[in-house]
Amino acid sequence: MYLEDKSVVESLKKRMYSSFIVSILLIIFAIVLLINPDNFIPTAINVFGYVSVFMGILNFVFYFRIPKENRIYSKNLSTGILFILFGIVAFIETEILQEMITILIGGYLVFRNAFRTEIAFMLEEKAKRIWIATTVLSVMNLLLGFLIMINPFTNVSINLYLGVMVIVSEILFMFENVLLLIGLRKKNKEIIVEEKEEK
Repeated sequence: MYLEDKSVVESLKKRMYSSFIVSILLIIFAIVLLINPDNFIPTAINVFGYVSVFMGILNFVFYFRIPKENRIYSKNLSTGILFILFGIVAFIETEILQEMITILIGGYLVFRNAFRTEIAFMLEEKAKRIWIATTVLSVMNLLLGFLIMINPFTNVSINLYLGVMVIVSEILFMFENVLLLIGLRKKNKEIIVEEKEEK
């Protein structure tokens, strides 16, 4: 099973800690977007590009720190490639991305929360309450991602809409991250106990 190996659990925990940095950066992006929207989105796209490349490199590092026999279960390599590709596109096609900003951010949130939902399901057997809470938060965040992508409120300023939705999504995501970290720590303790019993 994916979460039966201590190194895999530790890798996931490190990845979640790093995702807090991305959440904080996205909240700062949303606040600045609300306060000073003029000419901000092009700059934000470039910053987002740098963040994506950074996250891509982190995923590569986490992937190669996992033992070879467990890498088949890891999505770090494919996720890292996607992040780096998006970062490169952000630098090259800033104007096109500016027109697609809601689709891009919404798509990113959907992709990210799909992965978190997968981890929540892996914890179902050992941490039922955490599984229920994180699943609910994941579904809420997935819905927010889809709402950002389709932007049904055409009479609302795009800057106001995007800023508010991103702040709400990232706050929910950080709560979800905390719960998953608690679940992974419990799982890590169980693995340590099992290893001691085997000895």
